[in-house]
Amino acid sequence: MNYPSIRIEGAILSPDILDRLDDLPGQRPHDFGFDSSVKVKDEIARAWADAQDYWRIFQRKVETLKADSPATTETRNLWIVPLLGLLGYQLEYQARGVELNGKNYPISHRVTNRGQTALHIVGYRESAGLDRKPERTTVRMSAHALVQEYLNLCDHVYGLVTNGRLLRLLRDSSRLVKLTYLEFDLDRIFTDGLFADFAILYRLLHASRLPASLETPSESIIERYHQDSLESGARIRDGLSRAVEQAILAFANGFLAHPNNDALRQAVARGELKPDAYYHHLLRLIYRLLFLLVIEERDLVYPSSVPSAKREVYDRYYSLQRLRRLSEKRYLADHRHNDLWLSMLATFRLFESDGPGSKLGLAPLAGDLFGPDAIGPLSSCTLNNDVLLGCLRSLGLYQHPDTGQVIRVNYAALNVEEFGSVYEGLLEFEPVFHSTDNQLEFAFAKGDERAATGSHYTPDELVQPLLKHSLDYLITDKLKESDKERALLSLRVADIACGSGHILLAAARRIATELAVVRTGEEQPSPTAFRTAVRDVIRECIYGVDYNPLAVELCKVALWLEAHSPGQPLNFLDHHIKNGNAIVGYVRRDELERGVPDEAFATMLGDDKDVAAEFRKQNKAERRAQDQTPLNLAPEIRKHLEDILQRWREVSGLPERTPDEIATKKRRYQDFTKSQDAWLLNQVASIPIAQFYLPKTQLNHPKLITDAEFRLYWSGQRHPQGQATAAAWATALNKRFFHWFLEFPEIIERGGFDCILGNPPYLGGKKLSGTYGYPFCGYATWMFAPAGLSDLVVFFLHRFTSLLRPGGFEAFITTNSIKDGAIREDGLDIVVKAGNTIVMAVRGVKWPGRANLVVSLLSIHRGVWQQTAQLDGRSASSISSFLEEEGVGGVPVPLKENLGQAWIGWYVLGDGFFMNEGQAQTLIEADQRYADVLFPSLNGQELNSAPIQHPTRWAINLGVRSEDEARQYPQVYCRVEELVKPERASKNRSRNRDYWWQYAEVRPGLTAAIRNCQYCFVASLVSKHLSFVRCPAIWIFTHRLCVVTSERWEVFCSLQSTIHEVWARKYSGTLETRLNYSPSDCLVTFPFPHSIERGEHHHLSVIGELYHEHRRLLMLQIWLGLTDIYNLFHARNLAPELVAKVSKKSVEEANVGYQGLLTLRRLHQELDEAVRDAYGWQDLKLDHDFYEIDTLPENDRVRYTISPAARKEVLRRLLALNHDRAKAEQEAISSDKKPHSHRTKKHTGGGSAGLFSGEENPQVPN
Repeated sequence: MNYPSIRIEGAILSPDILDRLDDLPGQRPHDFGFDSSVKVKDEIARAWADAQDYWRIFQRKVETLKADSPATTETRNLWIVPLLGLLGYQLEYQARGVELNGKNYPISHRVTNRGQTALHIVGYRESAGLDRKPERTTVRMSAHALVQEYLNLCDHVYGLVTNGRLLRLLRDSSRLVKLTYLEFDLDRIFTDGLFADFAILYRLLHASRLPASLETPSESIIERYHQDSLESGARIRDGLSRAVEQAILAFANGFLAHPNNDALRQAVARGELKPDAYYHHLLRLIYRLLFLLVIEERDLVYPSSVPSAKREVYDRYYSLQRLRRLSEKRYLADHRHNDLWLSMLATFRLFESDGPGSKLGLAPLAGDLFGPDAIGPLSSCTLNNDVLLGCLRSLGLYQHPDTGQVIRVNYAALNVEEFGSVYEGLLEFEPVFHSTDNQLEFAFAKGDERAATGSHYTPDELVQPLLKHSLDYLITDKLKESDKERALLSLRVADIACGSGHILLAAARRIATELAVVRTGEEQPSPTAFRTAVRDVIRECIYGVDYNPLAVELCKVALWLEAHSPGQPLNFLDHHIKNGNAIVGYVRRDELERGVPDEAFATMLGDDKDVAAEFRKQNKAERRAQDQTPLNLAPEIRKHLEDILQRWREVSGLPERTPDEIATKKRRYQDFTKSQDAWLLNQVASIPIAQFYLPKTQLNHPKLITDAEFRLYWSGQRHPQGQATAAAWATALNKRFFHWFLEFPEIIERGGFDCILGNPPYLGGKKLSGTYGYPFCGYATWMFAPAGLSDLVVFFLHRFTSLLRPGGFEAFITTNSIKDGAIREDGLDIVVKAGNTIVMAVRGVKWPGRANLVVSLLSIHRGVWQQTAQLDGRSASSISSFLEEEGVGGVPVPLKENLGQAWIGWYVLGDGFFMNEGQAQTLIEADQRYADVLFPSLNGQELNSAPIQHPTRWAINLGVRSEDEARQYPQVYCRVEELVKPERASKNRSRNRDYWWQYAEVRPGLTAAIRNCQYCFVASLVSKHLSFVRCPAIWIFTHRLCVVTSERWEVFCSLQSTIHEVWARKYSGTLETRLNYSPSDCLVTFPFPHSIERGEHHHLSVIGELYHEHRRLLMLQIWLGLTDIYNLFHARNLAPELVAKVSKKSVEEANVGYQGLLTLRRLHQELDEAVRDAYGWQDLKLDHDFYEIDTLPENDRVRYTISPAARKEVLRRLLALNHDRAKAEQEAISSDKKPHSHRTKKHTGGGSAGLFSGEENPQVPN
């Protein structure tokens, strides 16, 4: 149902609540304070009748007042106070207002029976209305702004403001993102007799809806509706995304199927119209529809000066709302007619720059979205009415997933950010054409664009902290300047992986809010002033780049919607929002002086090795010859660069007040981008990077360019021409190279952006080459050296930093592994060491909504930061690259004494290597030789989840045997040949293809180290809890396990201790929310108690074995795996009932398990204390208890462990010990190199023997 007098702005309530209000909790008689025999509908009817009487009396009184009277007293006493009295309000007038933070808030009334809720009533004839500052009074802001600011500063959550014409419910917007209120047009309700609207007003704004007291806002009915609405927002986004998908498919196939559209089908058949291009036109059509639906429902089509008669003509005959209303009547969906599509085209024509809209008082929107060619061939096609109405019905209605109720989408209340969810959904698909039985069909195939671009809709609760700790600092500084307006508009903010523009929108709003305050002098500017400010900020301050053209298009639509003011054309955004690969290209001109790198000619998959070697050798020789010769910029090239900068400034300064001015600006911009200057420089700049991408083959021999030839182009001695430069340019276009000094010359000239925000994609390890290709990886490791291929986000981090001007900020959402291992070393370590400062970090926050990941939030200042930093919401003196408060400096060093003792298990690669135990035993019983190549195989799941921790499969392990040797075991050889060889044939790595009978990683070092062991200690690399387990050394351990080749219980005791766990969590990484144990980072560097190898601490051996055996028996007693055991171990509310619930055991068995868990805690404490004492740290109090660990996931931080102070001190002492050991090892090595007589000395941890070997007091040569 449509409620014309009701407006929902922001996220205060979900629009669908209006249609299902009767069925919601809080709508029964007793919820309103009525007797159960009373019907709420009857009370609404009585109130309606009385309210109409009050309205008529009030209107007659207003007619008698002087023309200049604002009618304030009459509005209060004759209209609003009596009206709200019908809704249960008890109001008290306030003569003096309220003092807050030294300011006076002259709010007129309080609702005494609902927690003193604020109500401000101004005059019915006050010309300023609710949204402008009154001119004739000393009030410093508009009525709406007065109440809003008061709510933002005090503890009240809700307030009301009215002028008798409009009645608004406001909510504390400091907890929300933007202007937020529920509005009822009282004038329209009572003038037009809208009883249904009044009934909604009664049910939503009855006094019983508001908080009963200041302390209990969450218990109020209106707050419950608000919270429900926030949850339903995700459902609306999902529904809209599906609706857009359905509408695109219906439009696409409706056009293709109509008999009048033969030209369209022929263009597809001839290959002139590709699926991507057709899809682009369809999206433009959808964007047009969404844009018009929003501005129509927000009443932003017309300026306020346009007469109502013209508005009515548009609404009745041209509006999309008219077509939408028709779409809700299914019987009108007639496939025999196509007049409604023609009607829609006529509506579109009204908004074109030379269209007939002026006759209706419509200002053209024009621009890319409403240009005559915006939807390409679709504008000349025919579409049946049933298809069009079906599409509009898909976009206008959605089915509630819980109730099945069909609900009308309220586009007026749909935040612009919601379009981001549309983008996220569209990225899952790849458009294709199918032709079956001579029927052409458009369809979506499952695509990988989201994976390739890392694109996700970014929830606002993650965006706001970024702004607070970056852009807000810059705004504060700008407001200290004399010309505040100019200073604010001088800010330059970018998101270089902008997606649908959500983060840019948030930034634009933040700057615009302050700009509107400066311009109006009001602390809470009106919506009109705010919209004008947003438009100016988007035009001047906002920049975006994205690799996906769909994202760029949608980002523009989102910005246009946010900046739209009635009567104004759409902003020109092409020069600020661009399509390109933000990290493939040069930032500054002088980077080109590096020339063509030798790395560009590295041999990659598909290359001819000889060709690559030839060009690599030639390039190296040329670069050596040019080492002493600077690569000077030719005067001709310099002149081209100066011309580009000048033309950019000219284009940027052109006005955008009319469609003609925007058309002129667009034309000038296109002339500039296609100019000889831009073409020449882009071609030359693309040459070095293109060499990474061009295959090194005989066919491409003439297309490859080495350093000497490139220098001829850059110095102006040779003009780009021929197939080599053409190939480089084609590669640049295909891969979307983005040279910042050419795309945004003014930004680079001024030193960079002030602020870079974003949620850049993150993709780690081997997935990088699989997703982006080896050429990209080669380029990135060269461009961003010394960073390696740890994660894609590392390259974005370095690009952020290179694009910032000194004093700027980069604030972004990223993987929570940013602080771990190689990602930290490649990223934050380098950035911090370069003199930049981490000013804010949130180490782990669960991604809101469906995505199953934990992310980190970071803000980095380019330069030294003099203020306090913020770590997880708390003040910190400074933040290290580990995202911890700075303590002892430095990172741990690998210790020689630990080398070769910890291994990652065998990487098998091929299910054909595995068989069940029965199959293996049968082979061994038939031929004992097979015992040499068949072994039980343990994986991480069995280690962590199975109580018995015993392998369920056996593995074939042919080791490093040759193929002839492998054939000596025909049964297993044939099995591997049949099942593994075909699978390996498709692998990129040649060794995996050629040696298919061997494991992908044969681990000869592990094999040798474990050969003489009967047992070893094993832990899962990825686990919630770090736990080592003693296992038979003959087993095959898969690559998800860490294998420690020692049999000593002292070693187990040290590794199982919290001392080592603290070290591991500091220096290893995380995967999702679990520890990702890295032996090279946290075991090889771990300084074990020095006396372990001499067997002096027998107590460690005793407590280690006792702990392990008690744990093993406990797992068998209550039949739980390691993970479940430690979940209970760390449960603060541990009780027999909890053990019974988890283990499904009887009460008696559970009680035994409960006692066993308490014993395990005691043993763990004893184990920790024994290890501490082995270090000689008896002075260190561990204080075992339940603590929240900051680095763990937000909803799972409690652990039974040592105190935070002890953890910090343990890390400090271990790091110091690591450095001492490393120094001693280095000194020992230096000493060995000096001439000396033969003598011996006691081992001090410098050799690989000793610590794990079990030798007593070994002697080594000096």
